[in-house]
Amino acid sequence: MSSVVSTGPGLTPGPVPLSRVWSRGRVIAEDLTGEDLSDVLQHNEDASAWWVLPRDRDYGAAELRGVAAHLDLDDLALRDLLAEDRRAKFEAVGGARLVVTNYVTHHPDRLEVAVHPISIIATDRALICLVDADGFNPGRLLQSRAHDLAEGGVELGLRLLVLEVIKTYEDAARWLEGASDQLSEVLFADGGSTLGRDDQLDAFKLRRALTHLRRSTEPMRGVMTDLLDEPVPTTKGGKRPHATNAARHWRVLAERHTRVANAVDALREVLSSVFDTSLALADVRMNTIMKKLTAWAAIIAVPTLITGFAGMNVAFPLDGTPAGFWVALVVLVVSSLVLYVAFRRRDWL
Repeated sequence: MSSVVSTGPGLTPGPVPLSRVWSRGRVIAEDLTGEDLSDVLQHNEDASAWWVLPRDRDYGAAELRGVAAHLDLDDLALRDLLAEDRRAKFEAVGGARLVVTNYVTHHPDRLEVAVHPISIIATDRALICLVDADGFNPGRLLQSRAHDLAEGGVELGLRLLVLEVIKTYEDAARWLEGASDQLSEVLFADGGSTLGRDDQLDAFKLRRALTHLRRSTEPMRGVMTDLLDEPVPTTKGGKRPHATNAARHWRVLAERHTRVANAVDALREVLSSVFDTSLALADVRMNTIMKKLTAWAAIIAVPTLITGFAGMNVAFPLDGTPAGFWVALVVLVVSSLVLYVAFRRRDWL
């Protein structure tokens, strides 16, 4: 059921509407869907609207098909908007700009990064967003910036959504950077030590989370380039409002995304270096252990050789005499001490 209101930008916070129509800085309708929303826009030529749809196979998909038919979007465009393969893509069809991308949520307790698809249709007067119910709520964001939307219109709304997507990348990258620094501190504590089993498992989880984040940030580079190159759609009057300012804002957003994408790439190198360093330290530690074992085995082998020779059932000088016992004992002790001192000098023990 639709609800029509007449309030200013300073609207008291309440339940987040599914849609909102505003004109000349005043909200004229909320919670309109489908044909009702289209009728209000037709009767108010200076009005603009945003509409948030749930990303599901039933209601959201059906409503989006109706929007596609109204905007003359072909089947390929509709397929991209409803796709579940999480590809990032930008396309301009007629007077509409289609942005298909992903935002992320990070979960420090599970060391995971979850990827959520989001599809946006932006025309000169309407902003339609198809998003997961478990992710961030674009309606809440747009509702909180009602005053700015009254001035900037749909173009500003699109930038706000893209900025929110980039912020999720920044938050995830910041968390991954902190987690990577903690692993590095563990690795280099006490002059360098290998990662324990739990730390190694955490490192693998962080690498997987970083891979999910990079799969979102890297394709978004092309989307930001296309958004920057694509001009602002003209209005019915044939004007392109604030085209220069819009290009500057998109350039700032593109640079911000480039920074976070580069930071994600750098984190990949950091985690790889942590793994490589841990493996190298493990190899050094194993080599040290093997070197010590070999040295002790050599020391023990000499007394074994002497006692074995003395225990042969053959006659040899001093056999069966006290002097023979002391000679064998002195040779045993001296040879062991000589090997021990030699190995210590070579840092084998």
